Amino acid sequence: MARRSAARTPNVDGTGVAPVEARPRADRVDGDPMEWVRRHWEKQSLPDPERFAAAASLFRLREAVSSEFDRQLRPFEINRSMYLLLATLAMSPDGARRLNYLSKYLLVHPTTVTLLVDQLEKRGMARRMPDPTDRRASLATLTPAGRAIVKEASRALGEVGFGLGAVHSRDLRQFVDSMRTVRTAIGDVDTSANTSG
Repeated sequence: MARRSAARTPNVDGTGVAPVEARPRADRVDGDPMEWVRRHWEKQSLPDPERFAAAASLFRLREAVSSEFDRQLRPFEINRSMYLLLATLAMSPDGARRLNYLSKYLLVHPTTVTLLVDQLEKRGMARRMPDPTDRRASLATLTPAGRAIVKEASRALGEVGFGLGAVHSRDLRQFVDSMRTVRTAIGDVDTSANTSG
């Protein structure tokens, strides 16, 4: 069978060869790289393609949102972990929490929390003090400077919708509800606890 010659239109470099990214790809499904992952995972007879694709989607989304947080926080010279710790203190009664509470709710190792509080203390954004109800425990307390940074950084993050600005609020509500269902199933939600305070 005779091979038809494709018409070549000169591109900007005059070669007439389309750049690689402009060539049609047989394996492109719908523009979503996660659908490509799911399909090819299944083709390799690897286990549970739907769950693997779901986990990979979460990782990818986390990276995208984290990158936006990092960009917005850079001018304040704090990282994501510092911001989340400060924000947790800002939402806490009296702007203080035990270090073991911060470790549990921020899902980071106790040593990491200690290092973060040390760094924030050096910058005057938090201070460590003994827990008046338990001398063996320490509290991290938000300082006025720390509270000011949380407000300014949160305002900057809010301007980009916390990395989700392009998502409709209705879709965000559904997304949060779906994540809660999943988080409950994997044991991340304590259904017996009252979380109102």
